[in-house]
Formats: sequence, C-alpha cells, structure tokens
Amino acid sequence: MSGQEPLEIEMAGVKFYSAQDELYFFAWLKGIGSVSDVFGQGRAIYAVVDRDEITFDDALEFVSLFLRYQIPMPELKRLDVPGISKSFRDPSAFWYSEVFGVASD
Repeated sequence: MSGQEPLEIEMAGVKFYSAQDELYFFAWLKGIGSVSDVFGQGRAIYAVVDRDEITFDDALEFVSLFLRYQIPMPELKRLDVPGISKSFRDPSAFWYSEVFGVASD
C-alpha cells in the first residue's frame, strides 16, 4: 500500500426487497477484489476500497451494483484513481453522465 488512506464508498438508503436480496448485495459487494471491509453506520453502508488495488473491472462492478440497487452514482467519483482514470472517465461510457455529470466539450 502506498500509505494513502483507503477510499470509503458510501451507499445510503439501499432498499432490500427480501432476505436473499440483502444476502446477494453483500456477497456481491464483498466479492469485489479491492474491497477490504464493509460496515454500516446509520442508514448507510460503506465499502472500504484499497485505492492501490482497484482495477477497472472493480469499478465496473461498483457501477453495476449501484445501478441495480439504485444508489446515487455520483459517489463513484471517488473511484477515479490514477491507475484506471483514463478508462473510468471515458465520456462515451454509459455511466459517465450519471457519475461525473454532463461531459463538456
């Protein structure tokens, strides 16, 4: 680890529609390679992400998870780290406007 603090990704107000739905959410979240811890505080769930370990595939898993569970996407800006920034910030990516807002020319 580079000595930088890990990222905490907040997922507020996640709705689960059954016990299995909740189980699958946490299994999916904990299955993302760069996630080192998951904890709850109040009505929010937090994923602790090792910024040195995050891959573009990990970022795509977060995008998919956030879309599936209707979590506000701007929180994913925090995943914009040097190793994946070029791909993650691609204005033609389907998630770009939901994460970063409208691309400027």
